[in-house]
Amino acid sequence: MKKSFRILMILSVFFFCALALSGCGHYKRNEAAAWFKENIADETIAVSRDYLERKNENGYTDRVWKAHLKDLPEVEFELISQAGYSLFPTYNMKTTYHLEMGKYYLSRYLDDNPGALDSLEISESSYNSIMYISATYDTWNEIADFCRQLEYLDNYLLDQEYPCQIQYGLAYREPLTYPEGNRTGNLLYYDTYVSETGGTVQRNDSTDSGDDSFSGSPSESLCRRAEDAFAHYAAVYRLNLDQFTEEQLKDAVNADSDYRFTITRPDGTQLCYPELLLRYSDEMSFGTLYEVLLRERNYQVTGTPEHFSFTSVNGSICSFSYSNYRTSGKGTESTGTGSSGYFYYQSDGMEVNLSAQPLIDSELLTELTGLTFAPISR
Repeated sequence: MKKSFRILMILSVFFFCALALSGCGHYKRNEAAAWFKENIADETIAVSRDYLERKNENGYTDRVWKAHLKDLPEVEFELISQAGYSLFPTYNMKTTYHLEMGKYYLSRYLDDNPGALDSLEISESSYNSIMYISATYDTWNEIADFCRQLEYLDNYLLDQEYPCQIQYGLAYREPLTYPEGNRTGNLLYYDTYVSETGGTVQRNDSTDSGDDSFSGSPSESLCRRAEDAFAHYAAVYRLNLDQFTEEQLKDAVNADSDYRFTITRPDGTQLCYPELLLRYSDEMSFGTLYEVLLRERNYQVTGTPEHFSFTSVNGSICSFSYSNYRTSGKGTESTGTGSSGYFYYQSDGMEVNLSAQPLIDSELLTELTGLTFAPISR
């Protein structure tokens, strides 16, 4: 009996703590207003007396209030007490303030500066309720051009009376390594994608870098990080090398030195080509394969990193090319890269399917060449 009582007491304490941590229920109207003032903008707001109930994407019921800044009633936004479940019910606050203010400020900015953002794409990010301005570039010089346009916008936002955040994103178009990219329209899948939060934010508030060593503006940080990402891309895939100096490529490799690798020959000899990188710890790009074969001098290699052929250890003529890509049939499930197609290589003219990215693993390298590779950090 005592044992059962002890278990009951432990369970009671556990449930009490869980409820205390998760909150007792939805935010109240005054609590939502206080949350906004503390976390979003230290401004007086008017909040609707009644709330609407609305199902969220997870099937739970949110409470939604309409609100506006006291002195800016023409910009209406939502305060949302968001319901969820993680072992116990959870309740969090979010708002569409930055999204609506972003629309408002962008409209005014473009009225005053027609065509100022014509080379950029403007959209709404439903995930974090914010305006999103992005672009894909084709050359190194375009990075600075795009970032200059964002700098003008960012300075405009900083001069406004009320705070507002806008997301900026850049990526190289990657026509050879991500051939379906132009159709998907989702920059998140690009190898070279970088983003920054602009507008009224603390500097270094990057969404995906975690790097606090740069103290410049969001546009400056975005430019630097886009240039670094492009140089890294060139080093990994051995593409667009003519757009970079040797020093830039060396810096790109040094910045990701954990992905240097060793080559082991059939006789057990190990060596490292320090200017080359793997894409992942267990996969190398077509271009890096070309560079390894060229340096090994035993495979009768012809061509360029973009398109080349060589003689495999079993005497077959193998051809690899970034243009060797097939789009899967309609209705094929997309892969994690956002693509529904696949790359392949040719062995004596026969196609051998690979994956959605132009990469090979150590097992295939051994099958074709007798060599193996492994990250140098291992």
